[in-house]
Amino acid sequence: MHKVLVDFLYSSGDGYGIFDAADQLVYANPALGDIFALPTDQLIGMRFDSIVRYCHQHQKGLKIETDDLEDWLLYAAQRRRSVPFRIFEADTLDGRWFLMSEQCNADGAILLHAKEITVQKQLQQALQVAEQQLRHLANTDELTTIANRRSFTEQAERVLLHQDRTDASCSLLMLDIDHFKMLNDEHGHLAGDLALQFLTQQIKQHLREYDLFARYGGEEFVVLLSDTPAEEAIQVAQRIHQQLIDQPFQFKAHQLCIEVSIGVAEHQPGESLTVLLQRADQALYQAKEDGRNCSVVAKPNIV
Repeated sequence: MHKVLVDFLYSSGDGYGIFDAADQLVYANPALGDIFALPTDQLIGMRFDSIVRYCHQHQKGLKIETDDLEDWLLYAAQRRRSVPFRIFEADTLDGRWFLMSEQCNADGAILLHAKEITVQKQLQQALQVAEQQLRHLANTDELTTIANRRSFTEQAERVLLHQDRTDASCSLLMLDIDHFKMLNDEHGHLAGDLALQFLTQQIKQHLREYDLFARYGGEEFVVLLSDTPAEEAIQVAQRIHQQLIDQPFQFKAHQLCIEVSIGVAEHQPGESLTVLLQRADQALYQAKEDGRNCSVVAKPNIV
């Protein structure tokens, strides 16, 4: 029976090894040698830390990601034999992944078992990438690649809560392209789509990395400016107007003037996002009434 067990371990595709209480490897099958990139006759008799040093120094076998090998070995020593049984994942420099288990007996010896899980790991990673892509698609406007209405709402509500806690100013810009239907009717929907993409890029040039920018619907955009009072927000709006004057929209052989009306509203303490959007929308409507291609600052609500 002993010979049957030894033959089984020797021919197994799983890696098996036994470390004694002094952390010296006293048994290893060929599969384990393959993981550590060492033949078994050389591997047996080596201490665990020597095996790790070999892999790290020669960049073979087990992948050891650390800039401080001694610190890594100290951490590993604290983990090994800390519990009777533990499971962890490890990968090799040739791209394989293994599910490792260490079973410790009363004398301090460790039975190491390594099961390859490369395929499962690849599927897991592919699933994670797919989930990230789906999450991105769910939160991004397909045409302009900025945030969509849903994503903006979720993020903006968190920003407003933070602004309230810190008593900081915060302002919202609501922008709408003037005469957008006329642009579509005269030049086609391709021109309209390109105009939306063009406007997106022009606005981005005047925003900070942490400002929230989204396509709110159709030809309407919103920008939430953190730590920004209304008098500074209106300056951002004016810079956007000037940018569109300085940089006309080119479509085929045509040079088209893109103009926007902008409503500006400064967030009041405790004000909901819904109310803030309503006030910015009212200011935007007033900008349209005032002749378009201008900005209007919303009056604060009287409490």
